[in-house]
Amino acid sequence: MPIRGRTIEFHQVLKADGTVHSHQWVVLPATCAPDLSVEDIAARYLAFLRLCTLGLVNPERNADGIALRFLGLPLICLCLPVVTRDETATHADLFINGGLLVQRDSCSRGQLRFSIISTPEQIRIEIRLSDYCPLFLGSHSPTRFRKWLYHITQASIHTLVTIRFLASLCSDLTGIKPPINVVKNSLNGAEDI
Repeated sequence: MPIRGRTIEFHQVLKADGTVHSHQWVVLPATCAPDLSVEDIAARYLAFLRLCTLGLVNPERNADGIALRFLGLPLICLCLPVVTRDETATHADLFINGGLLVQRDSCSRGQLRFSIISTPEQIRIEIRLSDYCPLFLGSHSPTRFRKWLYHITQASIHTLVTIRFLASLCSDLTGIKPPINVVKNSLNGAEDI
């Protein structure tokens, strides 16, 4: 698998139940990162989030979890990572448990998942936000204005940070700064947001 021309794929949608699903991934040769762990990816992502936002969003970890803070205010609160493994995949799940950017009636709904899916030839690194109920959408049946507001703020920032993170990770792991193609995919039965 050639390193040049690497592709990051993603989709970000509003599902019929009013939750946001965002998924980004890149596929690399298995030889690039034989010892890479999902815990490492999660830690790198949180450090990159702080760097990319010039320290305005500061991931703060304590015994109870991780709070993504803006000027000290908890935007999104996550539980500590729960790691699961099987023969071909390893996942680190950080479940959402509150924060100012989460709908009040859905504070314990949603998760941020980091995954490594391996075959002998390649690894697929994924970041997935699922079942998330953003405050900007207002409810499980958001208006067109609310969808627009969420799209131009939180959704765009999340997509930008995550794609840049995967591009940076790809460069770090391969030692080459390849051109990155970004491909947006659709998800059946869901509205792009």
